[in-house]
Amino acid sequence: MTTNTKKLRYERKYLLDRDTALYLKQRVSYVLSPDDSSPDGSYRVSSMYFDDHYNTSFYEKKNGVLRRDKFRARFYNRSFDKIRLECKHKHDKMICKEGYTITYEQYQMMCESDYDFMKDQPSSVFEKFYTTHLLKRMRPVIMVEYIRNAFMHSTGNVRLTFDSDLSATKPQIGVSHSVMPIENVILEIKYDNFIPLFINELITGAPFTQQLSISKFVMAKHALQGK
Repeated sequence: MTTNTKKLRYERKYLLDRDTALYLKQRVSYVLSPDDSSPDGSYRVSSMYFDDHYNTSFYEKKNGVLRRDKFRARFYNRSFDKIRLECKHKHDKMICKEGYTITYEQYQMMCESDYDFMKDQPSSVFEKFYTTHLLKRMRPVIMVEYIRNAFMHSTGNVRLTFDSDLSATKPQIGVSHSVMPIENVILEIKYDNFIPLFINELITGAPFTQQLSISKFVMAKHALQGK
């Protein structure tokens, strides 16, 4: 499915215990390949989330707004060699992402709420972010980190990720707080139009604790309330 030339994908999230996650990872590893970011296993994901003065992204997610955008700057294994500013679009049960690579210096500027470098740049992500900033004043609100194992298969463009050790930090403070119990793992399943039957059979019958509608961003915000 596409909208405004953007390709939309389905996304499902489940909360697992570690034993179930290990069981599923072992099963899918026989059929799916590790993605390019984790050929040797796990890797760390770090995302600085930005929201406006009215906390629109936070409240739109909590209130179940069907169409919404969320901005984050993401990098891996705590290396600033490659940082991407992403706009994640949510359309009901489907998602798509736009991204643009930024420098470490630009990332530092964004963390200080300085976005003037985005003006007149050939990037739709910059344009959306800067326009939102002019209207509602964007600012960094929370850093979210976790360990990820990811698997993929070309049929259906399926991607399964297992995220654990979720933690959050307020900008400029540097004190990390756990977001969910250490025994929990979040499974995300992303695909285009369908999940192939042989992949669906791998995960069918697993004792999923619950399907999640909440985001890591919202979970992290709740975890840091009063911190």
